[in-house]
Amino acid sequence: MISDPPKSRDWWPALEDLRLKDTAVVILNTSIENPPKLVRHLWNNSWLRVTVDGGTNQWHSFVKQNSFDDLKFPDLITGDLDSANPAVVEQFVSMGSKIIPTPSQDETDFTKALKEVKKYSAKNCKSIDSIIVMVNMCHRVDHFLSNLNTLYKSKTKDLYFNEDIYLLGRNSLTWLLQAGTHRIHVPQSLRLHPENNYVGFFPMGSACNVCTTTGLKWNLSGTLMEMGGLTSSSNTFNGEPIVTITNSSPLLWTMTMGYEESF
Repeated sequence: MISDPPKSRDWWPALEDLRLKDTAVVILNTSIENPPKLVRHLWNNSWLRVTVDGGTNQWHSFVKQNSFDDLKFPDLITGDLDSANPAVVEQFVSMGSKIIPTPSQDETDFTKALKEVKKYSAKNCKSIDSIIVMVNMCHRVDHFLSNLNTLYKSKTKDLYFNEDIYLLGRNSLTWLLQAGTHRIHVPQSLRLHPENNYVGFFPMGSACNVCTTTGLKWNLSGTLMEMGGLTSSSNTFNGEPIVTITNSSPLLWTMTMGYEESF
């Protein structure tokens, strides 16, 4: 069960506006297909930069493919390192990266990386607000579902994080809405072209007995949501600046971001 009591939250999903000095960026083993200028902005200005196993290769490829001359090296390289190219790892170590092997096969590299972020921030007496995780949201269904499972577990008693954890796909942003009332501040670029931007929200862990929304093209009013029953996909914004969601149990929220337009 989710350990936090119901709460009220505001969310501003324009990542370029996050307080990056209080943010960690984690790269899993996925091709980095976000706009390069956005990636550079998030990476260079975050407090902590982590590549996870094969994500180290992906970051090395991104550096080679782009002409930026100011990209920082990873602070930490974690994982069981079965997918990381040893020559690439050694190159980053020579630049100052620290290797933290996490060989256990009882948890995913993603889960283990989150734990290392928590240890590192505690060791440095640093409180972080957000963790942005670059993930593959397609191709491997098992990886996709595993990432969602880790996201859900991050708010349970076994693996609890106060930080907001965002899954950043190619042009999508996904995070967990715990039980409570949420106000999602919609970027203006998305409100202007709702036909090109989609949202979805799905119950996580159990049925959501009561869900009420405003600000969407298709809103819910005290509705039961459950797998095998009603979920919301291919929904979109109705032009209002704020989407509100009141949910009795956790929901997964996902939305397209239109980064190509702003970066």
